[in-house]
Amino acid sequence: MEKFILKEKLKEQIDNRKVIASLFYTFNFDPKFFENYIMPLLIPKEKSEKFRDEVIHNKILWRQYIKDDIIPPTAVFCDYFAKDNTEAPSLGYDIHCIRTPAAQGKICNFHPKHIFLLVEDASNTSLIVVTGSGNITPSGWCDNIECFSIEEYKKNKTFPNKTTTNIFQDIIIQTGKLANLKFYLPAEELINDFLKYVDYEFQYFNSTVTSFEDFITENILLKDTITEIEIVSPYFSNDTKLVSHLMSKGIKTIKCLVPTLKDNEIQINKETFDTLSVSGLKWSFWSDSKINKEVRNLHAKIYRLHGEKYIYTIIGSVNFTNPAWKKFEQKNNEANIESAYLYKEKMAIKLLKEAKNIDFSTYNFIPKESLENQIENLFNRNPPDISFEIDWKNKLIKYEGKKINSECFFTSLLDKKVITTGKHEYTLNSQDLKSLSKNSLIEVTLINNGNTEFYSFYPTQLNFEFKPLDFKIDASTILKYWQFLEDEFQKEGLLSLLIERITDESGIVHEDRIEKVSILNEMATHFSALIKLEEFLFYKKLTSKTAQKEHFNFLKYYLLSENIDTISFYLADLETQFQNNKIYKTFYWMILQIIINNFYLKAEKWDFKKEIDNKEWNVFKIDLKQKQETLSILAKNISKELSDENINQKLEWVIEKLKENHE
Repeated sequence: MEKFILKEKLKEQIDNRKVIASLFYTFNFDPKFFENYIMPLLIPKEKSEKFRDEVIHNKILWRQYIKDDIIPPTAVFCDYFAKDNTEAPSLGYDIHCIRTPAAQGKICNFHPKHIFLLVEDASNTSLIVVTGSGNITPSGWCDNIECFSIEEYKKNKTFPNKTTTNIFQDIIIQTGKLANLKFYLPAEELINDFLKYVDYEFQYFNSTVTSFEDFITENILLKDTITEIEIVSPYFSNDTKLVSHLMSKGIKTIKCLVPTLKDNEIQINKETFDTLSVSGLKWSFWSDSKINKEVRNLHAKIYRLHGEKYIYTIIGSVNFTNPAWKKFEQKNNEANIESAYLYKEKMAIKLLKEAKNIDFSTYNFIPKESLENQIENLFNRNPPDISFEIDWKNKLIKYEGKKINSECFFTSLLDKKVITTGKHEYTLNSQDLKSLSKNSLIEVTLINNGNTEFYSFYPTQLNFEFKPLDFKIDASTILKYWQFLEDEFQKEGLLSLLIERITDESGIVHEDRIEKVSILNEMATHFSALIKLEEFLFYKKLTSKTAQKEHFNFLKYYLLSENIDTISFYLADLETQFQNNKIYKTFYWMILQIIINNFYLKAEKWDFKKEIDNKEWNVFKIDLKQKQETLSILAKNISKELSDENINQKLEWVIEKLKENHE
């Protein structure tokens, strides 16, 4: 088996091809790690190389790349109970947390770890399929001993299958059902459409299709005589059922890797360890002594069966536990959702070497507390059935509750409003918007039979480009960006200097470190920068239809979205300074008039609107109107405070001149 760092191996596999859809399945899910370490793999290399360790830097880049439309449709499915419960995803990809149905008193997990990446170059489209043991966490991709298979499939049919499906399509369909999806997600649809042209003989296991026990029997034991099996698994059931089953199939030698932690402790209780020893299982270490010296935790799941004809290796998510080996059932289920890939070879080395003459009484047996090997119901698994949605453009939070019979309410949002059965919608106030922009996790409190329980939910996020950034930057910095609208090198330099100045060693933003420049001393700079932005947006020559459509994205980005160099972000800082009496009312009013007349009203009459889809243009026009009306009300309120008659005459003159320029 080849040793590699998964991220680097995937870079090599993608090989500068364009990722057009990505689909991830995982048990544990860490959104911050996913967005800063894994998602950059999905965009062009020259863009991904710009990501750094600072989260704020990456947030700014992601907003720019949304504008550039280079982020492929992406979806993640994880286990509800194993997701990160401290922080929700901060980007707008599809995320669904699955609660695997379980018979009363049983613990069942959504436990597969596989990835589908649909990639294309000038001549071909291919599907990269990764199957293994590593979750989407720093441990799963960087720290643990994990094992993965990586395969790539191309179309091998001219006409699509219309009535039959392959194993990968079945996985997509079954996962969608578990997530209660009525339609394919965009990423799923693209990958499923590709798979209609793929018709290979897959040696692939998924517990929604068959049990692991039957998979081994049908694909190996009925075709070959197996004399020895080697098992690598960090977790075990507290009985000998699986050992007895393998022995009943004539497998005389059952070796199993001692599940050691990086500090040389054994992550299993002593009683189970001894019971399995007596049953006939032979505890072993890696044959490769170098791996035994690795200071990393074991999390790989590997089965290698030695037969008379072939050596069979199974790599995936399947622990040596009863729930991992059973088939998933819709009712009275006792199985996890698992996946694995089967390889067949003529020759293969032995993975394990029996630990002879080892005195295990000298070892420390410390069972690792983990949801993955949970046997008892140590964690409450009765969360209310609620789905949440945040609409950033309209500042709304929506939810649908099903059969909520206990007292249930928001833990901190919406003044701890009660959550009830049915569909509901609320407008978010400024405090809730600020809180959710920093962390979109929705926390719920449930009073159940006198017990207080807490649950966390990841909301679906609509109109992500309108989501406020969770930090502030002085308007003067934005003006500097507008001086270099088409100079990416200069903008990157400005961004780097800014990040270094306002973040500490942990990457945390300290707004008190932002350079405070008096706007009163920089009025000319404001007007100059606004003129440059106006020229860029409305007076640039666009000779092709493609260029016009690309420029339409710039209009939406600068006029409607939230990022470090957009008008919304610029006005937010001006408003703060206005509220703190740091700028004159007349100056603020004048800036508002320029923005209203020279940008929003002008955008409504953009010369190339005929090249844009009518539906998209109409939505854009409505959003412009809403922005323009909001700013007009603000400007009107300010003008009321300017009671001096001469000032009002000057203001009227400014509006008249701006309108002349606009017309």
